[in-house]
Amino acid sequence: MAFDLSNYETVEDRLARFWVDHPTGRIETAMMAYDGDSCVFRAEVYFDASQVSPTATGYAEEVKGSSPVNRTSFVENCETSAIGRALANCDYATHGKRPSREEMAKVQRAGAGNLAPGSEPSPVASDLITTVGGSKAATPKQVGYMKALAKKLSLDEEGLFNYVQQVLASDAAVPEALTIAEANRVIDALKKDTQ
Repeated sequence: MAFDLSNYETVEDRLARFWVDHPTGRIETAMMAYDGDSCVFRAEVYFDASQVSPTATGYAEEVKGSSPVNRTSFVENCETSAIGRALANCDYATHGKRPSREEMAKVQRAGAGNLAPGSEPSPVASDLITTVGGSKAATPKQVGYMKALAKKLSLDEEGLFNYVQQVLASDAAVPEALTIAEANRVIDALKKDTQ
């Protein structure tokens, strides 16, 4: 049985609630990678415009032509998805459902729409980035371990982002969008640097 998209809220709904709660807040987005056929966006949510560090962040990846909307607007769709994930990361997800309706539509298009009644999609399916370069994406546990090790080195999110790009020698590398092998390389480097 396919999951019901009407059980998931839109990013627009999350944004409306955010602006009611935080009228002096701000949301910033940045394109982290773009190669003409795919892109990665990072969104930052600030509860107050004067904040230096974001309350939460979110990343999303879209591939040109992977859906009807992505044939003409994959960059815009990617930015919206990143905003939705960032808002979910600061508790703007209703009914315990982290993914937005837009994300679940993407999961459904990818063929993961047939789930057992009452079940939720797996964390990998709802994390939006499920493959990078044909390899399996880093697990949430790996990403969490990277962040914990980075904290020991006093690296904030931007510091970890730069560290990952340096270790992997790639300007397109994003901590949350690494493959398992890439994450292992970064973890090994972080462990070495924290000894």
